[in-house]
Order: sequence, then structure tokens, then C-alpha cells
Amino acid sequence: MKKLLIVVIIFFTAKAYADDTLRLQALIDAGNVKLPAHHAPYSITSLILRHSLDANGNVFRCILPDGEGFIMKKRGIKLSNAEIYGGDDFTNPSGASGVQLNGDHDTVENVYIHKFSAYAIIGGNGDNSVVRNCKFADIGYSCMFLVTRTHPVKGGIVSGNTFDQSMMNPGTIPQPALMLRGSKVNPSAGWKVYNNTFIMPFSPKELSAECFELRGAPYSEIHHNTCTGGTIGISVVQNDFVQTYANKCFKQREEGIEYADSNNGMIRDNLISDQDNLGIMIDGFAPLGCRFDTLLNNTISKCRGIGIQLYKDTYDTYISNCNISAKTKALNIQGAHGVTLQNCTFTGNGYGSTAIFLDNSKGKITMRGGSMNGFEHKLFIYANKQVKTDDVVIDGVRGNNNIKESDKSLSGGGEIGRNIRIR
Repeated sequence: MKKLLIVVIIFFTAKAYADDTLRLQALIDAGNVKLPAHHAPYSITSLILRHSLDANGNVFRCILPDGEGFIMKKRGIKLSNAEIYGGDDFTNPSGASGVQLNGDHDTVENVYIHKFSAYAIIGGNGDNSVVRNCKFADIGYSCMFLVTRTHPVKGGIVSGNTFDQSMMNPGTIPQPALMLRGSKVNPSAGWKVYNNTFIMPFSPKELSAECFELRGAPYSEIHHNTCTGGTIGISVVQNDFVQTYANKCFKQREEGIEYADSNNGMIRDNLISDQDNLGIMIDGFAPLGCRFDTLLNNTISKCRGIGIQLYKDTYDTYISNCNISAKTKALNIQGAHGVTLQNCTFTGNGYGSTAIFLDNSKGKITMRGGSMNGFEHKLFIYANKQVKTDDVVIDGVRGNNNIKESDKSLSGGGEIGRNIRIR
């Protein structure tokens, strides 16, 4: 009898909360709607937006165990000026979400979405989606996940938004605040992501708990964003011709900016500080590698580890006018080769710090102009396998308070060629 009473109470409570659904759906089906201001909070299960809805500052409570509170599939629909909240932020990717965004040229603007177990916004099958001037907070899985799975899409605009996951548990938060994804077969090209603020917990346990991840979305632009916390500030994976500029990244666990398997990228005018590990990571892991990436006018400071790391199949990289202050290595070239540096300023931390560290690298490194100050070594060559490091030239680089010019550690068949010069 007691269990039956509880079920009955839950049933009637849910029915009471959902009283506004049918009435609002009828209004939306009839045409574009602007609701009267200052209405008591609406309670809904799920609304299909066949026309645009200006909520005029009103609040919606979504009572649903899964699915989305607002569904946008029709072309040219706009949802604006609303507060939408769910029941809890317990992580469940199959749980409830605020908005489904799948229509071409659809817009979500000036909407505050919070307290959902899955996503604030989920979708990605529509061309030219726009999410602007919104706030997302206290979301269990990821604030926003737009992924195309069945066909190529044209990327849209994500601007002026706040992604605030700072209240989430760093031990359990699983995913980036923002994910925009395509694939090699179905790319999501040409996104413009700018003027956003990302706030993640400090030192989250899961490596995937980044501020922002862009994957399979070539020719995109990422600029004037601020990223605080998380494992990575901005992660660019398998994207060619992506520009990342004028961003600020603070207090990431792994690195401020990552480019992985991405060619012809431009990383410029970014400010990266207080990193637990790296400033910028260019990661040429299989199968694609990184080639022809340019790093220009970046300022990297207070890194506990490395300023810039070039990893594995990374080559033909150009680095110019970068100012790097790092505790261990300003530039770590690990398995990579073919780097041109010009007019960079490297500042070390005395004993144990190296300006340029070559780790099982073929070499082909040229640095001209700029300065190296405060290092134990200007250059250190390390190899523990059969690789020959050669064609390393450091020319016209000013130096102060450096303890040694260069040193080496070779084993396992590693060797140094004849063209290693510091002058």
C-alpha cells in the first residue's frame, strides 16, 4: 500500500509539472511565439519547435528522464531569451538534455541551461548552427556536443557563451565543456568559435575533461576565448587549416593548446600561463602526423614542465616571435624534426632546464635571432635508439646566465652528425 501511494504521488506530481506542455506546443505549432513576460515558471516534458520561440525571459522546468526538453529539427528556427533547467547533474550520457539542435540555420540565443544529467545542447546534423550569448552550467556529461555522423555539415558559430562546469567534481567530470566533431568522411568544416568563456574544475581525473575539443572540423577559426582549468584548454584533433589565435589558457593539467594529427595550422597571439605540464603540444601521432604548422607571437609562462612540445611525426614546423618561460624545457622535440625558429625569447630556470631538448630526433633544427637566458643547457641531444641527429644550427641567438652551451646522452645506437653548431 505504501509503495502504491508513492507511485501515485510521483505520477500526479509529474502530471502537474507537465501541465504546460500541450498548451505551449499548440502555440508553437500555430506560428512564431513571443511569450508574455513574468509568467510563473513553466513545467514541460518536451516541446518540438516547428516555429521560433522567444521566451521573453521566462523559466522552463523540464520533467523528463531522458531525451530533450526542446527539439529543433526544422530549418531556420530560433530559441531565445529563456532559462531551462532539469532535475539533476548526475552524470548520465543517456539522461535528460536541454536542447536538441539538428536543423539547418537554427539558433539558440541568450538561453541559460543548467542542471541536466546529459547535455545542455546535443545535436550536430544541421548546417550553420548558431549558439550565441548563452550560459551553460552544472551539466552532468558535457555542456554542448554537436557531432555529425551521417553526412558532412557546414560549421556554424559558437560565440559569447559561458561554459561553467567549475562546480562539478574533478574526480568524476568525464568530458569537455564543448565538443564540435566531424570525421574524415563526414567533416564539420568551417566553425567559428570566439569570445567564449570556459571554466572547468582544476586537475580533473579524466584526460578527456577538456575545455574545448574540435575534431574533424577543418578550416575552422578559434579566437578570443578564455579557458580556465580542465586537462586541455583547446584541443584540435585531425583538423587541417585551423586558426587558433588571441586565446587565453590558464591552469590546465596537461597543456593549454593541443594540435594533434593536424596540418597547416596557425597558432598565434595566444597567452598561456600557469600550466601544470605543457604550454603548447603539437602531437603527430599516427596515422596522419602534423606538418606545416605555424606558431607565431605566442606568450607561454609559468609552465611547470615544457613550453612547447613537438611529438613524433611532427615536422616542417615554423616558430616565430614566441616568448617562452618554462621550468624544464622551453622547446622539447621528441621524435619530431624539421623546425625553424626565428626571434624567439626562451627563459629557463637554472639547473635542470634546457632551451632546446632533442629526444630521438633526426634534427634539421635552425634557430636564428632571439635569446636564451637562464638555462643549464642551451642545447641537449638525447637518443636511446638508432637515430642520427644532425643539421642543428643555433645562430645569432643572444644568451645570458646559461651554464653550458650543449651536452648529449647517447645509447642504443644513437649518434650525432657533424653539422651541430652554436654560434
